[in-house]
Amino acid sequence: MRKLIISMIVILLVFSELNVSIAEMSIGDATEPEAECEEQLESDSEENLATEDVELQESDSEEKLATRCEEQSELDSEGNSVTEGEEQLEPDNEGNSVTEGEGQLEPEIEENLTTEGEEQPESEIEEDLTTEREEQAESENEENLANACETQQGAESEEEPVTEGEEQLESDSEENLATEAEEQSKSDVEEKVIDCEEEEEPESEENLEIDCVEKFDSEGELEIEGKGQPESNSKEELVTEGEEQEELDSEEKSAPKCKRDIRKAGMPISSVGKIGNIDFSQLDDSPNDLNGFTQITKNEGMELHTKDSKGRKYYMYFGDLYNGRSVESLNNSSSYLQHNDDWFRPLPSMNETLQDVVYKGKYTNASFMQIATALAINPYLENGVVTYYYYEGRASKDGRGNGLTIASGDSPSSSAQNTTTQMPILKLYKNEETHELIAYAAVVYIGATYDYLLGYIKIKMSPVSNIGRINVNMKYLKKENMYPYTNLAYAAHLDIGKRHTNSRMYSLGDNKGMYLHEKGMGDGQDYVLYFLRDGYANSPVAFRGNDNPNETPAFSLDTFPQLNTMGIKDPGKDVMYPYQTHPGWAFRWEPMLQEPNKVREENLQIAVTDKPVPPDPPVTSFPPVIQLDNEGEFTKSGYHIKGTWKDADSDYVTLFYKIGDNNGQIGVYKNPNLNTDVPWEFTIPIAQIEKGLDQVIMVYAYDGTNISNFETKKISPKLTITEQVFSKDGTVPTEIAPNETLKFEILVDSGYITKDKGTYGELTIIHKYDTHLEPPTDLKIIDVNGREIGTTIYNASSNTILAIANTNLPRSTKVKVTFNAKVKENAAKGEFVTGWAVATGKYSTGDEINQVSNNVKIIITGVIGVLEFVSAPQAISFGDKLTISSRNKTYHPINLDAPLAVKDNRSLSKKPSWAMTARLDQPLTGKKTRSTLDSLHYRYGGNVSILTEDASVQIYKKETTNGEVVNISDTWNPDGDGLYLEVTAGTAKADAYEGTIRWVLQDVPLNK
Repeated sequence: MRKLIISMIVILLVFSELNVSIAEMSIGDATEPEAECEEQLESDSEENLATEDVELQESDSEEKLATRCEEQSELDSEGNSVTEGEEQLEPDNEGNSVTEGEGQLEPEIEENLTTEGEEQPESEIEEDLTTEREEQAESENEENLANACETQQGAESEEEPVTEGEEQLESDSEENLATEAEEQSKSDVEEKVIDCEEEEEPESEENLEIDCVEKFDSEGELEIEGKGQPESNSKEELVTEGEEQEELDSEEKSAPKCKRDIRKAGMPISSVGKIGNIDFSQLDDSPNDLNGFTQITKNEGMELHTKDSKGRKYYMYFGDLYNGRSVESLNNSSSYLQHNDDWFRPLPSMNETLQDVVYKGKYTNASFMQIATALAINPYLENGVVTYYYYEGRASKDGRGNGLTIASGDSPSSSAQNTTTQMPILKLYKNEETHELIAYAAVVYIGATYDYLLGYIKIKMSPVSNIGRINVNMKYLKKENMYPYTNLAYAAHLDIGKRHTNSRMYSLGDNKGMYLHEKGMGDGQDYVLYFLRDGYANSPVAFRGNDNPNETPAFSLDTFPQLNTMGIKDPGKDVMYPYQTHPGWAFRWEPMLQEPNKVREENLQIAVTDKPVPPDPPVTSFPPVIQLDNEGEFTKSGYHIKGTWKDADSDYVTLFYKIGDNNGQIGVYKNPNLNTDVPWEFTIPIAQIEKGLDQVIMVYAYDGTNISNFETKKISPKLTITEQVFSKDGTVPTEIAPNETLKFEILVDSGYITKDKGTYGELTIIHKYDTHLEPPTDLKIIDVNGREIGTTIYNASSNTILAIANTNLPRSTKVKVTFNAKVKENAAKGEFVTGWAVATGKYSTGDEINQVSNNVKIIITGVIGVLEFVSAPQAISFGDKLTISSRNKTYHPINLDAPLAVKDNRSLSKKPSWAMTARLDQPLTGKKTRSTLDSLHYRYGGNVSILTEDASVQIYKKETTNGEVVNISDTWNPDGDGLYLEVTAGTAKADAYEGTIRWVLQDVPLNK
């Protein structure tokens, strides 16, 4: 702060009867539970078994099973057609017809079932458990609902829904329902006891969890479908284990605890909220996955256009579809009620919960994906629709060996656990331009007492050629953490157009897949169905067939009992597989270590044609061509890219991108103009591309048959170099005078973030030094914290400054080169001081550095501007005939020998401002009496201050807008601002008073 000080002495105030005078004046200069369920089982007490049995009957098992069986009874009572080989039996006592494999429960048997495990001695219970199946197998008249799941011993080759696992329950049979629920409760207790006791076996400590879960598995299939009991062999194994374990337990003093962490098995479906609030985004490649898709509220097929349909129509479809339908019924939105299938079945509303959907009793199952065929016949004739799942296209009626299955285990070779095909569709989308379907479904495990959410699955069906071939893309998001490994399998218990046992399977050879060729369908044309496992990504790796209707599930003894069970050997092209009684088969994929909240992806390709032609795409087709522009930029939403594509022979082309571990779909485009460049553009979501790192973007196209070339582009942060100049006070100047000093700053920002591991390697910053400046001072290269990070050199002969960064300096560091420079005294007015810099070199990654800064430019003025006094009064007169008064009196100056004036000619670019203050060096003092008067006042801006020796008073302030003289004393006014004398009555004496005022001029910023 610069101060200019003027002192003024008021020499004399003479108070007499008439006058006051001022005699002299002088001027002077101044310089920032797990919840564990434990079941204590008593080793020597059968009462526990009875107690648990009763409790289970009274709790969820009876209520839940009875409810679901009642629902199934209602469905069955609407009428089901008699299947091939089905026999009509004599009416029972109540007039209900009984089908093969189904018997009326005798009263005494019901009584035995009720009391079994409650009142019988230990030895009798063991005997009953051992002989129960043998007795039931010998006597058909004593069959009941509990043995409906068993393999029919000595059964004929005829097949019907009952023997295939579908339990026909009569709606008016209350006893049957109660007994089945009671039997199920008994089974639950037996299995609980067995599983928990098995924990004591030294060689299989880990079997505890597996056994407990297997109980849920076998019962789960029963309860979700309300149709079939657990399979016979699994129950026989449990009974055997139970017998052995009871003998073991009799020797033990106490039973171990059965520990089951319910959370490990997955989230109870009762904990899942509204469907509309479920987040499926992890299953999507990008937020653009559903572009062009429309959500639909009823389940319907998407027509699959083929090159030569010959009057047929093909549909990609989820769920049951009855083979006996007419083609016209596909247009009837309520026909699913008549045919008890899923065509046009309403899908869940977004306000429903997952529990609502599962307990409703009937939903569309995403695991039953297929191609349905509408034959070229009279649309009103029956049997106009062809599908391939047993029973008659309604896969859920069979419950064994149809559709997609998900299983888990402790290792790749583990037996399959938590197996489920229950995947209720929660959301369904269609794209009528690309003819695609996308289903989002829950993967549900139905247990005896708890129903669990294992995860979510996204299934997308897309055409891949114009000859009836589709790709089924499956993405499974795992939510449970009970087992580390998962695997997927797809199976079909075949029933093509009700031909079932007459269907034959043939190999495509070289492990390419299998096909079925049905001749002379209802429209006279052939029907050829292909299941392919070669020639595309994430395809199945193993195939097994079987002839056992009770072992058709994908993960069962006759198919894949372990997650990695080997497939059978391919017999050779067009060789028929030897499965001719109950043709069934299964594909599986590789078991995979899958952590919770991680997604695995698999594909399956299916084709339907009217003649045995190779389903592979034509080899003469041409791949699309894609081009990616070099230009790209970050936006608020992500990184924007663009380019062109073209294709010579396809109707649609799909564009994809990949960046790091993220990949997704750019879009699906029509191709109306073959082999013509079509522009495209896309913004990669900001969540998938992190600024401040090196990344590679790859794009490619797929036309359903061929993949295009791969275009790549490396994107790296852009280095910036910025030069700035400041005055000594930190402001940015536009003009400068000789002898004034400038401060230069050159900032280099690579754009990399701290996560980056690269270094600057070779970084040199060169500044062109201006010749109007004297040699630089305080030259250094530093980081933002002021730490020196390299060396600097000033070369006077070349007028350059050279700054070299340390080679191991992380390139995420912001680099500064700073120095001070004084303008030469002889610098010519009107010329300019200029400056610019360039950064060159090579990063440790090998990428080149070459970036030029902005150019700074400052004009040189002739002189250095100053703030100064122009003048100050040496004498101020208040009058020489002042009268002592008995009242207060005010007097204003009547004469100044010079004005109080200031001039500021400093550079206006600096927005200069100043202020003036005043205080007394000596108060008004009488020469004779030496008395003092505190009477000098100054009014400024409405504020009145008394001038004293103790403090300075601001009397003026101004922001300079031009170089003109400011006359402060001209603003003095009796009614406004200015200096004046106010004498209090009785304080003045007859004397001459004099004093001294000090004026101080200050270069200060104004208070805004």
